[in-house]
Amino acid sequence: MKDKETKYQLLYKQIESLLNGETDAIAVMANVASIIHETFHFWWTGFYRVANAELLLGPFQGPVACMHIPYGKGVCGTAWKEAHTIVVPDVEQFPGHIACSSQSRSEIVVPVFQNNIIVAVLDIDSCDLNTFDSIDALWLERINTLVAKTDFHTTTHEKEIYLAAGCFWGAEKFLKLIKGVTFSEVGFANGNIDNPTYEEVYTDQTGFAETVHLRYNSTIVGLRFLLEMYFKAIDPTSLNKQGEDEGTRYRTGIYYTDPADRNIIDLVVSKEAEKHGLPLQVEVMPLQNFFRADEFHQDYLDKNPSGYCHLPIALFELANNSKPKTDH
Repeated sequence: MKDKETKYQLLYKQIESLLNGETDAIAVMANVASIIHETFHFWWTGFYRVANAELLLGPFQGPVACMHIPYGKGVCGTAWKEAHTIVVPDVEQFPGHIACSSQSRSEIVVPVFQNNIIVAVLDIDSCDLNTFDSIDALWLERINTLVAKTDFHTTTHEKEIYLAAGCFWGAEKFLKLIKGVTFSEVGFANGNIDNPTYEEVYTDQTGFAETVHLRYNSTIVGLRFLLEMYFKAIDPTSLNKQGEDEGTRYRTGIYYTDPADRNIIDLVVSKEAEKHGLPLQVEVMPLQNFFRADEFHQDYLDKNPSGYCHLPIALFELANNSKPKTDH
């Protein structure tokens, strides 16, 4: 009987060979779930995909499972929120555990990262207590790096963009009101350290910009429309200053993860530049990294309606009443 470490070493090589050249995320997840399940005979093995601000059931092996898991709920939702692997020796002891089946006794959930963003989680359940340990976590994280080489956004109509528009409290409030936006979060983009705190970013020594990460349904709203609305909320000729907020952390920028978006971005930026007699100060570049800000800053103006905002209320009304257009 091969020990666990040896099994994972062989499994990793099999999966690496199996996925070589594959690009379809659903097909990749299906085969990865199958090969892990058959190798270890776990009770349930499968993936949940990030879609429309929740985890949606993906390819799996095992009995019927929960189809939707909210952000931050259960083991899967918590692993998504906390952005790290969670090993649960006894699911009954996990606060807020979602019981899809009473037969599940222990569990491990491993996020799939693309550009520091979680696009899915690998969820494995066992009928026995204390099944999973650091060896499982290590090798399943390595396997997920192979899964992450596929393009998850080709499986849905959901796309994403990262927009720096000064203070991210008001920017998030404005942008998420646009119809077709399915998810928003605030954080720090394109800096030079890992996992920065707000206080570290505030020093302007980390290179980060306060940024809003958006996901949107491209069948409802197109990138071009989103960017046209974005330009209504910023002064694109102002360098490192929006409203009364000043510093490199408040610079404006458009950061993309899909190279195909560059043509639309350049078109909108070019048309905006024609309106001004000064050169634009809006960065346009691929996303290098993004780190989610702590919960205090998420949906800040919803939680603090009278909180500070550099944007006028009229802009929120404009976003809420806008009629989005697609790019087609």
